[in-house]
Amino acid sequence: MTAVVDKKEIERQAMVDYLQVAGKVVLASTIECYDEGDNSVTAVCDPPAVVRISPYGSRQIFEDVLRWTDGMHLDPYYDIEVLEPHPALAGLRPSWTFGPGRGRDGTVDAPSFALGDDACQERYRDATGLSDAEAGGPSASAAPRS
Repeated sequence: MTAVVDKKEIERQAMVDYLQVAGKVVLASTIECYDEGDNSVTAVCDPPAVVRISPYGSRQIFEDVLRWTDGMHLDPYYDIEVLEPHPALAGLRPSWTFGPGRGRDGTVDAPSFALGDDACQERYRDATGLSDAEAGGPSASAAPRS
């Protein structure tokens, strides 16, 4: 029989995960977006896109970081700011990326990003987020999507 992890412990771990990256620059391999028809689209970014995880207020933490998809799996997502144009984002409105998911069975799903190293943090320290139009870059008419 598989042990069941306490929901409060999973939520504590999810907060630690979030606080380690809030306001930091990450390299995102997938970004959840919306197209011109407001349909949800997953942009696959290869190479990864340079984005910053947006800091949340307490209400958003409850809704987005401590987000249970069912009684057994916490599936957080983090809002982002795109810092460099990426062709996979052409024609899309980039919105968020997945943080580490956690199951009550003890499983941990990898996030869809990696924390940028110290040089990356310094390079983009004062960078502002791009507009949706700028995020796709100038030559991204045939961006791969899944």
